[in-house]
Amino acid sequence: MDDTGLERRVAAMRAVAERAGRLTLTYFQHPALAVEHKPDASPVTEADRACETLIRRTLGAEFPHDGLLGEELGHVPGSSGWDWVIDPIDGTVSFAHGVPLYGVLIGLERVEGDARRVVAGTCELPAMRERVWAAHGRGAWWERDGEPAAPARVTAPKPLAQALVGTTGIEYFRRAGTEHVLDALHARAGRVRGWSDCYALALAATGRCDAVVEPWMNPWDAGPFPVIFEEAGGAFSAWDGTPGIHGRTAVAAHPALHAELLTMIAEARRGAVS
Repeated sequence: MDDTGLERRVAAMRAVAERAGRLTLTYFQHPALAVEHKPDASPVTEADRACETLIRRTLGAEFPHDGLLGEELGHVPGSSGWDWVIDPIDGTVSFAHGVPLYGVLIGLERVEGDARRVVAGTCELPAMRERVWAAHGRGAWWERDGEPAAPARVTAPKPLAQALVGTTGIEYFRRAGTEHVLDALHARAGRVRGWSDCYALALAATGRCDAVVEPWMNPWDAGPFPVIFEEAGGAFSAWDGTPGIHGRTAVAAHPALHAELLTMIAEARRGAVS
């Protein structure tokens, strides 16, 4: 891997995520914030578009040959072997309701032929005054306002029956037609809680909950989290175990709990079709 290229991109990623986070705060809890709905019924605001525009312009100017994929403004292919994946406001529902559990997500994929690997990423949580970020081989880090950066670590292994598991909302299981997985999770997990989008994943990556199970994910929703969990001692994959951000679902946890969750999901899905 081009270490110099990665270091430059990590520095740029962290700087622009912080700028974008500050930009979101100028819109957050503003009484005049208008919410529109896209064709898939998901919400979008002026803040989403402004934030993504800032990130794309900044990264595009510094790395003009890198690819860019964003939730709001689409895909621009690149030729450098580096692709940025951007969610300007992950958790727009929370953001639009004045709830601080939203984040700015930026992931960086290294592309070599047909192989893709997330090698850096950040989850900026501006209204919570914290961030979680990681780069391949450089650790995962949790930064909170006014405190020194601390290593981000997943919780120690524990059985699912004792685990606290996060997920965004039951409507996503319904949309995906996987209510049976949610039923199995409720039956077998110690506790299941809804903490909204990237915030649940940030909690798991920093040891504040044990796992996250999501039935409906776009690449930009997952962007930074494969490398964050890898560097934090955990595992992140789609429900079928496929690594990366393109699997449309997500499971994140300590590797032992991750494996138990994959088994539970597979059993629930087999039961639903038998």
